[in-house]
Amino acid sequence: MSEKRVKESEIVKPALKIIKDKPGINTSELIKELQKVVELYPGDKEILAGRNDTKFSQIVRNLISHKERNKFGKCVNYRQEGRNSGFYINENGENEIQGYNRKEVVEEHEDNKLQREIRECNVYDKEELKRANTRNPEKTSRSNNARYKTDARISKTVLKENNYICEIEKLTGNKHKTFDTNKGIQYMEGHHLIPMKAQKNFENNIDRSDNICCLCPNCHRAIHYGTIEEKKSRLILLYNQKIEKLKTSNIYIDIEELINKYYL
Repeated sequence: MSEKRVKESEIVKPALKIIKDKPGINTSELIKELQKVVELYPGDKEILAGRNDTKFSQIVRNLISHKERNKFGKCVNYRQEGRNSGFYINENGENEIQGYNRKEVVEEHEDNKLQREIRECNVYDKEELKRANTRNPEKTSRSNNARYKTDARISKTVLKENNYICEIEKLTGNKHKTFDTNKGIQYMEGHHLIPMKAQKNFENNIDRSDNICCLCPNCHRAIHYGTIEEKKSRLILLYNQKIEKLKTSNIYIDIEELINKYYL
């Protein structure tokens, strides 16, 4: 089996965001900035023979050298004007970033809808939960943009099983106090460790209790919107806690893959 490495396609989005924030950035600076937001596999950190560059640096340079025929090249212009040399976002790049932003808005809307359903539904008993966990993945419609269905009752059951205490609080010992709902329980949210948008990469259903976390709103938002360090510190804890159970259901994912593919 080939060694896992960060793919060019996985760094287009973060590269475009960096260039938008730092117009005129050169290749060396872009490599440094990308290393702050991309979780590298061990092979990416290896030094190239006879050079000081890492293999990840070469991936970024390949992305740039292939820019005449990839999405990255269609979204940026390279100016060679003395001190003003470097990469700049063009109109296609602006549209691409807006497209990413629209997807994030839709995902946030869907998550808010799920949290509302969790608050309003009942929990499963043991046999009902087993059947729900092992059901086949199903899309909401036949559209190419259709999302995979989620069952809020599974998340509600996970929250109750955790006594409405943040799982990261349990793992770290630090108190994560939120507020009590009108039902007299502490408010918590359900979070899919492997996001549902990744269902297409798995044969078995990932809307299952072993893949759902009970989180306080602060930890939940940090995983979605925090820096790479904020995400990593929480994801690693949750990943280590849940990965063995996921493997028993033939669901396999590396921590680097989880961070890179689904959270950048």
